[in-house]
This record gives sequence, structure tokens and C-alpha cells, in this order.
Amino acid sequence: MLKMCLIGAGRIGAIHAGNVAAHPDSRLLYVVDSNREAAVGLAQRHGAEALTSVDQALASKEVGGVLIASSTNTHVDYLIEAARAGKAIFCEKPIDLDLARADGAIAEIEKAGVPCLIAFNRRFDPSFRKLHDDLRAGVIGELETVIVTSRDPGPPPLDYVKVSGGLFRDMMIHDFDLARWL
Repeated sequence: MLKMCLIGAGRIGAIHAGNVAAHPDSRLLYVVDSNREAAVGLAQRHGAEALTSVDQALASKEVGGVLIASSTNTHVDYLIEAARAGKAIFCEKPIDLDLARADGAIAEIEKAGVPCLIAFNRRFDPSFRKLHDDLRAGVIGELETVIVTSRDPGPPPLDYVKVSGGLFRDMMIHDFDLARWL
């Protein structure tokens, strides 16, 4: 049983909380958010404890993994804290808007030797996986052009857009990853 701490009780955090809670081999122990009301609401829906500081969750010997779904500008700090605490990490993309800060976080994760996955979810989408596999198997032929059309289910809150680098940057990172992966 993997016991998890979720950092970030917003739109994507709620999706991840539901996924963790629905998986038979995982349990959501803590939901951490500076917005106490958001943390409490999400924690109550999934039988977890709400916190406004990550320290208690990272100190817990029960927590085996940390899921970072907070705003982009907080990812580096939480990645480093979770790595130093010896926790497995799943982090929403991007790591940071500044390459030097992202590289620093990667160095800390490597130093700690903990597993870390950045949420490039399209690689796990069955349609994209089939396309990838068919390309590798030569079923389709040589890849010459990639045209990507992306849509989000709804606009993010303005407070998020202000610290995420903007909607185009936030979404385009998936397109760059997908093009590179294919």
C-alpha cells in the first residue's frame, strides 16, 4: 500500500486525489494547501487529513510518496523538500519556469536517489501510446510532420495563470514533450 501526500488542492490536485483514492494499492493520507478551506474540502472527500504546511506530511514515516499538484512557482521547493525527505515524487509539469532552478531540483532528486516522475500524461494516453508504438514498429512509416491540437477542459483560474507562465506555456510543454517522444 502506497500512502500518499498530495500538495495542491486545486483543479488538477482534485483529479489526482480521486485517482489516488480510487486505486486499491494506494491511500491518500494528507492534502496540503495554503488555502485551508480547499485542503479540508478535498481531504474530507477522500478520507485524508488536511494540512496547510507540508512539514508534517514529509516527516511522516507512513508517507511513501508525494504528489505535487500546486502552482508552478512552488514545484522546485516541494521537489527538493520531498527528495530530501526520501519520498518518491510525482510532480506536475513544468518543474519551474527558470531552467537553472529546474536543473537544481533535478540535481537534488538525483542526489537523494528517489524516484521522480514529471506528469507528461500524454505518454500514457492509449491513443498516443499506440501512435508511438506503431511509429517504432514501422507500421506508419517515417515521422515527418507533427501537428498538435490541444484543448483543456476549461480555463484555469486567473491566480494560477499569473504564476504558471500562462496557459500557452503551461499547455505547450505537453506538445514539446509529445513531439520529442514521438
